[in-house]
Amino acid sequence: MVVAVQLAALLALLLALWRLAWRPHAVARSFAMQGVRGPPYTFLAGSLPEAKRLVMAGRRGVAPLDAACHDIMPVLLPQFHRWVADYAHLTRCYRSELLKWLLLLYTIINSGWRTFLFWIGPIPALFSTDLQLIKQVLTDRTGLYQKDFMIPVLKFLFGNGVILINGDDWKRHRKVVLPAFNHETIKSMSAVTAEVTKQMMQQWREQIHQSGDKESAEIDMIHAFNDLTAKVNGRVAFGTSHWEVDEVIVLMREMQKLATAAMLDAPILWYLPTRRNLHVRRLNKQLRSKIMSIMQARLAADGAKCGGRGGGGDLLGLLLEAWTPQQQQHGNNGETLTTDEVIDECKTFFAAGQETTATLLVWAMFLLAVHPEWQHKVREEVFRELCCTSDGDGDDEVPHADVLAKLKLLYMVLLETSRLYPPIVYIQRRAASDAVLGDIKVPQGTVISIPIAMLHRDKQVWGADAGEFNPMRFEHGLTKAAKDPKALLAFSLGPRVCTGQSFGIVEVQVVMAMILRRFSFSLSPEYVHKPKYLLSLTPKLGMPLIVRNVDG
Repeated sequence: MVVAVQLAALLALLLALWRLAWRPHAVARSFAMQGVRGPPYTFLAGSLPEAKRLVMAGRRGVAPLDAACHDIMPVLLPQFHRWVADYAHLTRCYRSELLKWLLLLYTIINSGWRTFLFWIGPIPALFSTDLQLIKQVLTDRTGLYQKDFMIPVLKFLFGNGVILINGDDWKRHRKVVLPAFNHETIKSMSAVTAEVTKQMMQQWREQIHQSGDKESAEIDMIHAFNDLTAKVNGRVAFGTSHWEVDEVIVLMREMQKLATAAMLDAPILWYLPTRRNLHVRRLNKQLRSKIMSIMQARLAADGAKCGGRGGGGDLLGLLLEAWTPQQQQHGNNGETLTTDEVIDECKTFFAAGQETTATLLVWAMFLLAVHPEWQHKVREEVFRELCCTSDGDGDDEVPHADVLAKLKLLYMVLLETSRLYPPIVYIQRRAASDAVLGDIKVPQGTVISIPIAMLHRDKQVWGADAGEFNPMRFEHGLTKAAKDPKALLAFSLGPRVCTGQSFGIVEVQVVMAMILRRFSFSLSPEYVHKPKYLLSLTPKLGMPLIVRNVDG
């Protein structure tokens, strides 16, 4: 018996050494032979110590950018910016000039020069700015490149909902969730958005009236839009503005801060009972309890109306219809969800929807403040198209779907905003089995890191002005804005494209149209242009704008 235990321990030790020491070096050699190199592997931690060093150095040594400068990647992700410069080519790797240039020519032809290898602990990760290679990953329909790579704290935050799960589970969840984003739901959502926006605008008027000059007020757009989108999404998702929805938002923001802090930790720390991880678990327990309470209250209210079943066209109503005991008794027939799955979908909607919509609004306002000529053009368009549309109260016009379709300049500005300042800066996939990506042989388990913000600044794809704000690039439509019709990746691409894309864009259009109709705005002298990546792209020190009433 003792011998068996010792043998098992020895085998476990050998397996650990193979996984943590021998295999990473073997994988690195394999990639190097294919022309793909990167920062060296460090035992257990991979490239994370070097990444952390570069991030900390960037925080100390990088001055704020000029507000008109949109070259944000050196500030935002200094480790990737540095590694692209150091490793995304082969010219410094070989002493023989002939061999060096022959290999460089080969890798340029095969796109390897735009790809490098780094390490997330013992896990190999390919970082690529080759759009064709990235499209191969995102448009795959076989399930080869999955969305299952997520550190535990992020799984707690986002939930194992429709944006993260794979295979048949994804199809089942999508079948339940997708009707929440149909035309009628989006139409009703527009009315909710307009109502909540009116309340926000009234607060702005009061702040202006109470200011010293009674003509303008400084307002932080991050606070304003986080509050607005939380209220809208609470109403749309849960059919209520109950106080418990506000508590859900507070808990999720706390988890978001902890998740951001954990992203540069060595992977072994993700699974140990550290103080941070224990705090995350406590928060998650509270969060699940709050969502469950909302579910039970909604089910009870709907049950009094319709005999015990969840109802309504909002997200929670649809989820409850797939969760109620009547459905569960019939087993998993492709339309039912477990209690945990319903809670996860609610977390997914808030974490993925509320934050990204607020972020898009913040950066759209920023760009129009920095480029007042475009603010003027879009405002004129809004006045022109809304002049004959009223909600009946003689005050703030409500832009309905047919009116939104006419706001072409506004739509172009939002597309350009999502290009320069995408809410999600980079995404990841994981190879479920050995694969060939482009001409690169990729072993099972390799993470594919897709730097959306870098791809959106590729001059080979977007032209010489790729780093500049130019909404006119979308004048002839999304597919003709760049050399590749699928170059805009702000909402991903392929079968896993963002389910709520139309929902979010319409919400932003409604808010922006109503604001432009009643207010002008400019950057506050207090604003510091130093974006940071807090799971979504956000200004490090807030987004204060000087807001003024527009006459007429």
